[in-house]
Amino acid sequence: MLIAERWSRLARGQDALHHRAMRQFAIISLAILALSTVPVTAQVTATFEAQSDRSFGNPHDIVLSPDGSRLYVADVNNNAVKVLDPQSLTTIGAFGSGELSRPHDVAFDPAGRLLVADTGNGRIAIYQVSAESGRLVDEITGLASPEGVVAAPDGTIYLTNVGRHNVEAWRDGKRIARIGGRGSGANEYIRPHDIDIGPDGHIYVSDPGNDRIQILDDALRMIGEIGGDRYRFNEPKYVAINEKGWIFVVDEFNNQIKILNKTFEIVGIIGTGKSGLGPNRFNQPEGAEIRGDTLWISDTHNGRIMRFSLAGMPVR
Repeated sequence: MLIAERWSRLARGQDALHHRAMRQFAIISLAILALSTVPVTAQVTATFEAQSDRSFGNPHDIVLSPDGSRLYVADVNNNAVKVLDPQSLTTIGAFGSGELSRPHDVAFDPAGRLLVADTGNGRIAIYQVSAESGRLVDEITGLASPEGVVAAPDGTIYLTNVGRHNVEAWRDGKRIARIGGRGSGANEYIRPHDIDIGPDGHIYVSDPGNDRIQILDDALRMIGEIGGDRYRFNEPKYVAINEKGWIFVVDEFNNQIKILNKTFEIVGIIGTGKSGLGPNRFNQPEGAEIRGDTLWISDTHNGRIMRFSLAGMPVR
């Protein structure tokens, strides 16, 4: 009984320390997580820095402007793109109301135009942006619930169609390639979401229905995948890739962000694996952006955007 009582007191004391740490927004260790059974090579740590208000309606993917002065958010339930100050995370503008329907993804093309996966309208809406405003200037139509879009340096636009379980490539307003279909084999997908391009030119497609990320070349041929017991993904929806080729995987139903180095080792995890509201908790996150040692996360079902600083990232 004495031992049991001591353990009970210790547990109560640890719980109190935990809540104090949460209130103080302490440094979050993401390299070693007692609740995680995924093998992690200890390397990266993150510090929670800021969060937005909770006025967003199911915010999905996010992108920083090329000059780093604005953060654009696909605000699904508000049918708009919100514009945030990337430091304070205050909303400073919005556009797309009356034009967009359930937008899921945002990405810049080489000309500085903002591509919006306008899911409910079955198109990619293309905006000319100026600071906090945007003007609709073009579109790619005839799509089926697109939820991911990215532009290559040569201007080729790659997108995912959730409704068709496929991936398409477009150039100069014309479709030049289409691959996929529902399934679990090579270059088959179940509800493909995000699509991004690494510094090696490879294309990374999140395949949440198969708990994996497929890797394609620029001709949309599958050349690899990231998944299986090593990663234990549970509906990975969106990814962000930095200039070194590190991948930040938003692992939605694990309520975690998994950080992979360029050889696809897990070098850090943000999140306890349990949903919640706090500096190291998420509720089904679905968006990420990385620039230098700063990481922004779309904490989707908490209706907020969060910012972390990272330590342990490679300098070259």
